[in-house]
Amino acid sequence: MYKLEIFWCYISMILAGVKHVCSEEPYVSRYMEEKLLEKMTEIDIKMQIALGKLDKMEETKNRQRGGVSSLLTSGPRALLVKNLEDDGWEMIFRATSGNGQNAYEAWTTGVGTCVDKPISMARSYASHYRNGIISNWANIGIKYVKYAYYDSTQEVAYVIFNASGSDMNSWFDKTRVISSSYSDLTAVNNFNHFSILGDFRSGALERRFLINRSYGGCDGDYGHLVVSENEPPNTCNWDKHPTYPQFLYSKINSVDYWGRRMFGRADYMAIFIKTN
Repeated sequence: MYKLEIFWCYISMILAGVKHVCSEEPYVSRYMEEKLLEKMTEIDIKMQIALGKLDKMEETKNRQRGGVSSLLTSGPRALLVKNLEDDGWEMIFRATSGNGQNAYEAWTTGVGTCVDKPISMARSYASHYRNGIISNWANIGIKYVKYAYYDSTQEVAYVIFNASGSDMNSWFDKTRVISSSYSDLTAVNNFNHFSILGDFRSGALERRFLINRSYGGCDGDYGHLVVSENEPPNTCNWDKHPTYPQFLYSKINSVDYWGRRMFGRADYMAIFIKTN
């Protein structure tokens, strides 16, 4: 009991400033304990009030900075790459829209790419990511490839291919389609363009990774997916964008007319492989 009294005595010296308590006899300690408890309760209440004020100050500061912190915490969270790699998939390439770097050249040659795999799909204008194993495609034993478009928070379109016996470009072929996010994008449907090379005219048009049903004079062009790399002269309106590359996709469950400009623009195009 006396040790408890000495403990309260030292606490009171620190928190309550009662310097003479340590010299009091044990029989008066209960009174001092009660006073100290009252003092500690008062201090605790003041601390809670102070912490609340600090939180409000931090919120105000974030708003003054443009609300960046609150937007990041309250809005939808960006997709994590590790979560996209479940079930044995591995992301080996990711192209970023609007960063001014050619996505086709990044895939085929590695020009201007980064070797550090992104952690998330949070919107950025970083360099395209390319894993060096792409150049060793034939020796990896790839069975499946997933070609997909993403906004920062969701997958918006995909096609899965049978990649057995393919090279780094030939897997992207309608005869290899296993499944897709479109009901009419299958191995038996007809397309006028379905290749990574796409519709390329030197010094002019450059539509890569193109899955297109048919051409009908700009407003009559319709398809599923395309990487638009540039704005050539005298071209269709659906080739014209503020920045490049752009990853365009039909927003309905089938082909759509590009000229309607109802297509979506994805933040990223990503390529995954599976070896088992």
